Amino acid sequence: TSFIATQDKRNISNGFGEIIKLALVRSADLFDLLETHGSTLVETRFAESSSVPDGVAQRIIDLSIQIMLEELGPNLWEHKLERCVDYGHTFSKLLEMVPGVDIMHGEAVNIDGFLCCLLSYLRGYIPMETVERIFRCMQSLSLPTTSSHLTSQLAWQSCKDAVEHRHGAQRIPLITDIGDSVVVSDITPDELDRALELLQKFDH
Repeated sequence: TSFIATQDKRNISNGFGEIIKLALVRSADLFDLLETHGSTLVETRFAESSSVPDGVAQRIIDLSIQIMLEELGPNLWEHKLERCVDYGHTFSKLLEMVPGVDIMHGEAVNIDGFLCCLLSYLRGYIPMETVERIFRCMQSLSLPTTSSHLTSQLAWQSCKDAVEHRHGAQRIPLITDIGDSVVVSDITPDELDRALELLQKFDH
């Protein structure tokens, strides 16, 4: 936390992009902490304050580390390719590679993650109330949820790249509730277009 205190607000929000990803796929408790205290922790740079109970900042960090270790530790050689921690890392890769784009990794992961929330909604995995709750939390963390560079072409190319890099299948994690997820490999271009159209409504 002493290092975090040296960072500016954007870098701290950027770090939250990876933390909220873990919350969405693995921990409703972590999401609750982000929802309640995240905006204050961005402003205070994870410092203790009267508006955040003692231990909350460290609990968020500890939970994030614990989840990553639990997910990656037993799978060091990636024999299991259906990994929930790949959430947010399907569309973000090409988004970050757009020439001249001003986007950090955690920001791209969050945009990817929110698009995946909309895919989950369109499949009936989660209700719109959950999508809106996630959107509000992401906003409170000062994280972007869309980009003008996230086009239909880029999204579908990302799915094709995923097939190449994930041994012949998309293997894209989608949430079925806050803290739970499923991995799918049958996302279609039409499905992506509908999600991107819905995404624009949240951008206005």
